[in-house]
Amino acid sequence: MSGLKTQSLILIAVTVILACVAISLVSCGPKTPPPKEPDPVAIFFREILTALDSATAESVIVIEVDDPANAGNDIKRRVFNEIQTKLHDLRTIKIIEYPKSRIEAAFEQYGIVPSDGISPQDAMKLASEFNADALLYASIESKAPDVYIRLYSGQTGEVVFAKTLSKWQLPVTPDTTDSLDLFDLENLNGNSTDSSSGGN
Repeated sequence: MSGLKTQSLILIAVTVILACVAISLVSCGPKTPPPKEPDPVAIFFREILTALDSATAESVIVIEVDDPANAGNDIKRRVFNEIQTKLHDLRTIKIIEYPKSRIEAAFEQYGIVPSDGISPQDAMKLASEFNADALLYASIESKAPDVYIRLYSGQTGEVVFAKTLSKWQLPVTPDTTDSLDLFDLENLNGNSTDSSSGGN
């Protein structure tokens, strides 16, 4: 009888030891990495894509990156470049590109001051001028920078997206040009890039 009792105690002790070892192995094993934080920039541009889809727009042109004295020319250029890059990354939209001088000539022709707001009629005129389904206007609202983006439908001229991307962490790139023409592209007659075929 005492032998059975001893065996039972030994079995219980072994079970406890094995349980402790198992717990130790689990606690010391590879830890599951915490889930990645959502990328606010990616979410922001996905929302732009959704707005473009809702407006049945297959092409878009960046008509202006405005700076109400909140950032230097380098920041404007970087904001413009990043907008272009993010739009290309969507890979479902055609990006229409013109030199800034060509776009400004259209503003002057129609008497448009983008920072004062673009009426539906003016938006439709610009969309027709540049053969674009949608127009994107960006304004740098603070040095963070906080970038306010408005998206206009080329068909109706109405604003289909208006939102601020706060504290945009722009890539740090050196400003290697003295030109103030942020949209100075090689093709002076306008160029379009179909990002659905791979972007830039």
